[in-house]
Amino acid sequence: MEQNQNTSLFSLNLDAQNSYTLRSMASWSKVLGWVGMILGILFILAGIMVQQAMSQYGGYRSYRSGGISATAIGNYGLIGYLVLGLIFIVTSIFAINTGGKINAALRSNDQAALSSGFANARNYFAFWAVIIIILLLFVLLGILGSLG
Repeated sequence: MEQNQNTSLFSLNLDAQNSYTLRSMASWSKVLGWVGMILGILFILAGIMVQQAMSQYGGYRSYRSGGISATAIGNYGLIGYLVLGLIFIVTSIFAINTGGKINAALRSNDQAALSSGFANARNYFAFWAVIIIILLLFVLLGILGSLG
């Protein structure tokens, strides 16, 4: 029976080129994180604005479409924008932490910080993968619904 083989993967060393690439990746991760954070905040603000606009519209007219008032539509819009905003904010935190921890690890030659940075990168990609799979399922349900 074969024993657990230690491959060269566990004894990798960072040369100057790999270190530069990791620093660059960490910088772009921070940029992506901050842009995502701003986008998440803008989604939340847009949701509040939509909710306020629909509440005012519903207050001036007795608008009803399919039994749903304009205020209810505004509230649903607010919930949708809040969810999108929170998704962007949570993933942005992972991206910012990835960049910060990898940069700190490369400066101090700290293996634990580097591992933590990679774990944050894994969380970032895993979170977005789940979100994209859920969106794909919604698209497929929409296509199936339009065919039936």
